[in-house]
Amino acid sequence: MDRFVIIEIGSTNTKAYLYDKGEVKSLGFRTIEFKNHYKKDKRIDNQDKEELFKFVNEVKEENTYVFGTSIFRNLDEVQRDEWLKEFKDKVGIDFRIVTSDMENEYTVYGAIADIDYGGKIAVMIGGGGSTELSIVENKKIIEKANSSFGAMDTTDMFPDIRTDKATTDYDLMVEETKKLVNVPKNKADILILAGGDYIYFYEELKYPVTKNKFYDNPLQPYSLDTKTMDELDRNFFYEISLDEVCERTNNEGWWRGARGMRLCVKALVDILDVKYIIPTRISMVYGIVEKIKNNEL
Repeated sequence: MDRFVIIEIGSTNTKAYLYDKGEVKSLGFRTIEFKNHYKKDKRIDNQDKEELFKFVNEVKEENTYVFGTSIFRNLDEVQRDEWLKEFKDKVGIDFRIVTSDMENEYTVYGAIADIDYGGKIAVMIGGGGSTELSIVENKKIIEKANSSFGAMDTTDMFPDIRTDKATTDYDLMVEETKKLVNVPKNKADILILAGGDYIYFYEELKYPVTKNKFYDNPLQPYSLDTKTMDELDRNFFYEISLDEVCERTNNEGWWRGARGMRLCVKALVDILDVKYIIPTRISMVYGIVEKIKNNEL
């Protein structure tokens, strides 16, 4: 198949991609806070459903594949069956729920498929409701450590980080976030940030990222040492106006969760003794593309 659409639906962000003759192109994303709203009465919010149906109907083509992660794994059997039927009825496409291991496998494939690096690399798949982590050596996963927390959980723990400027002590928040991590046995000098648009974050805040000096890969053009990352993140919490960023970018839902994601990144950086991070836009779409091309999905 030469052309198809893939839609990833997470706890917070829904992303769409077009695969066309060997190239993956973004079709945009929507911030729909499924997990936050699910917590209210333990069911998927009706307004969230309608927003999702609208987005899917806007981007779908004849060949479209839809995958749900995180919050959809938590549905009980009755809720899951009702949701799968409702989704199919509304948009005419099957909804596939992806396990943590599958999400990890698909995303790591995209992160390591075209790199040449001999040491250990960690790949973090950060989301609103889950954090998957793989340690890779010589292009093979040697350890997985998945955790059932994400950016929305840290913002729930520290609500002030969603306001214009944070007030809670940064180091305290990092230490509390570390307690949520399923700690791996291995360490890594490099941490690839995947599963979200980390390049968008760094570009909008004008972080001084530099050329990736470890390997050449068009999907991973930048790197940043973690000492500088830490200094800039502290500034993002206490000096930068989040209200201004939300208004300037017209993307409030995404940015209100951004500080929560920074805590998740910092927690793993400390636990793994990471020296450099590599921000990317890589998601599980690249692994899924290969599966579809090989008629495995």
